[in-house]
Amino acid sequence: MSFLLVDFGTTSIKTAIADLDTGTFSHIRSHPSVTSCAKIPGHHEIPPSSLQERFLSISDLYLNQLEVRFEGIVVCSEQNGFVALNRENVPITNYISWKDERSLEPVNGIDTFSLLTGELGDRFKHITGWRPGPGLPIMNATHLARLSLLESPCKIVSLPEWLSLCCDDSNDIVHDTMLHGLGFYDVRKKETSDELTKTVEELTGVKFTFNHVAPSGNISGYWHNHTKKVPIYVGIGDHQCSVLGACNVPRETISVNIGTGSQVAIIDPEVTPAEAELRPYFDSSILAAVTRIPAGRVLASYVGFLENICKSATGKEADFWHMLQEIDEADISNATWDFDLGIFSSAWNYQGGGKISNILEGSLTLKNYLSSLLRAFGQQYLEVMRLFDPGHRIGRCILSGGVPRRMPVLHRIISNLSGYETLPACEIDESLIGLRTIALVSANRAQSCLDAQGIYGRSCSVRQDDCSCL
Repeated sequence: MSFLLVDFGTTSIKTAIADLDTGTFSHIRSHPSVTSCAKIPGHHEIPPSSLQERFLSISDLYLNQLEVRFEGIVVCSEQNGFVALNRENVPITNYISWKDERSLEPVNGIDTFSLLTGELGDRFKHITGWRPGPGLPIMNATHLARLSLLESPCKIVSLPEWLSLCCDDSNDIVHDTMLHGLGFYDVRKKETSDELTKTVEELTGVKFTFNHVAPSGNISGYWHNHTKKVPIYVGIGDHQCSVLGACNVPRETISVNIGTGSQVAIIDPEVTPAEAELRPYFDSSILAAVTRIPAGRVLASYVGFLENICKSATGKEADFWHMLQEIDEADISNATWDFDLGIFSSAWNYQGGGKISNILEGSLTLKNYLSSLLRAFGQQYLEVMRLFDPGHRIGRCILSGGVPRRMPVLHRIISNLSGYETLPACEIDESLIGLRTIALVSANRAQSCLDAQGIYGRSCSVRQDDCSCL
């Protein structure tokens, strides 16, 4: 039995076929993401029809061009985007992504983000588990309602919900990892918050509604291709999917997910630091995460500075990323500079901007720059792990994400700095491994995600006759 796996990401869409009888992956592909059609700075939106076309074209590619049979489709996606629908489930907005910050624009003298955060105060994080941000759907949907662009009642759906709906036979269900991403979900009560929906309705006159929550393995709709009808299972959040794929275990492992941004997370923690956000996880668990830790984006900025100097001075390019890979434990031990990596305002532990300090005579070398940068990069994860595990009782740290996969040196650095047994990132994207785990539940091969996780674990065998790996 085979399933089509789809990770509908922000920068790319990753897909694969998983053979549930062997655990083997095949036909791994990366597709470009659908670009924004927004013309206004600060807006980021995509026509729902474009998302539908991309999803249908991917399904068609596998069945009709690659001639691969699959019995089900499982999807994960970014969590903080939405489409607004009318009473007939017809879109009345484009898909508005987490990159969109229109809620910062004033309406009648005050922007929506300030209005809502002022109205709710600390209650918002207490209810939702989210640190408030202008890109959250609750902020942007309220903004649209204040502009009288939405009718009441108005249904808000996430990306996977729209994909099931636009393929017909939708069952109007949502996984709690996606419903939570809309910003109206009470993470402790595990239901939509009446307080939040009533607050927004009082401010705007619009009542927002949502699909019914369903656990992993439930069918949310069907993809039709001529005579073939393939179930699409309820979509899940990409972060939780990657944590699952990395094979984290409640209270026994710390997840360090490093991509463009990064998070440190633990399932059902004994200690939940004030800095952490709370998110629904699988099997009724809770995921606590410290997010927005500077990651690939900040490395690219500091390395880009060197690249710019080199090209300006010589007209040639140098591979500073390769030099980073050659940094070893001795270089880290001898590094003397202090890097502040908080170069963007929403970053964890932001102190007003990045900086380099403790520069002494004789230390101005390229090796010291790169070594100190990597030491600071690894050290920040140790600081966050201490928040979750001040007594160092947890046994393992598990890395995941594109940055540690491309830079294996990070595994050694974080292991040495933290003192944890540290597992490296998997050879293929953890979201695909997590989707395979969800497919096992959907196919009734396991009764829970934790049980399904134990069937193939972190194994990522790719069929040898398929050479299209990410």
